[in-house]
Amino acid sequence: NEANLVISKAEVNEGTTAKKLKPRARGRSYAIKRTTCHITIVVKDISLDEYEEIYSLKNPRWKKTTMVYPDVYSSGVVWDKK
Repeated sequence: NEANLVISKAEVNEGTTAKKLKPRARGRSYAIKRTTCHITIVVKDISLDEYEEIYSLKNPRWKKTTMVYPDVYSSGVVWDKK
């Protein structure tokens, strides 16, 4: 069943390079290199109960924190350090 499939691994590897020539002024040409990639995706069949067990452990409930910006003053202007 497609609903039970979960991506377990995804990787991108370097592929071949297509070389083309672009015509330029005065009969010259300019080499263009277009790189490609290989995309590999591995899927795994998993039931709903196993999915909830695995991902409830990976995503802990984050504490609510406030960000502290030391370079921002009360006027709201960010000062550059030189």
